[in-house]
Amino acid sequence: MEPLAPDSYPQFLADLKSRIRAAQLRASVAVNRELVLLYWQIGRDILDRQQRESWGAKVIDRLATDRAT
Repeated sequence: MEPLAPDSYPQFLADLKSRIRAAQLRASVAVNRELVLLYWQIGRDILDRQQRESWGAKVIDRLATDRAT
């Protein structure tokens, strides 16, 4: 009777799992990097508008309210 899986199967499975975990980690790092960059740019844009157009600090509250609607 033939075995269900060859002797090399456990190592193959472990390698697949390792590659999947590594790819998931790289994807997480890339997403986090993009989000940090986006939030930094948003903060910079708000500060620029506050200085250039004399927006007050209340603009932050307004942006938060308008974002939610």
